[in-house]
Amino acid sequence: MKLPLLCAAPLLAAFGFSTSGFASQEDEAMIRRMENTWIQASMHQDRDTLNALLDDSYRGVTPSGATRSKLDVLSAPPAPAGSRQILRELEIHVDGDRAIAIGESQFMAPDGQQVLFAFADDFARQDGQWRVVGSWVTRR
Repeated sequence: MKLPLLCAAPLLAAFGFSTSGFASQEDEAMIRRMENTWIQASMHQDRDTLNALLDDSYRGVTPSGATRSKLDVLSAPPAPAGSRQILRELEIHVDGDRAIAIGESQFMAPDGQQVLFAFADDFARQDGQWRVVGSWVTRR
């Protein structure tokens, strides 16, 4: 009797993962949208959007190694007019109510200079809503 149960366990686990896999795909799409929204909100210093994206506990590490709180992000000046920023190589991994987005961000200044950054953003789902709880950025 134990042998059929042992054989069925991988099959049951596969069905469990496929159900969470569907939720994970939806969550991955949400995190991707949030990453793109975050880029735009940062470029234009859209404080309302940034406030909605970032958890109150947010802590980030800048390329210089300094830490930033949510308040620091909300009070930062906007990017120079005419600059652009795009996401590249974005990978998202969801594990239940936690997720991480890893990728590169290319910043292009109005004078044509470009800088490439690598980043990792930590997300947590709280009360059904995803929020950014931490980030780490380094210059490539």
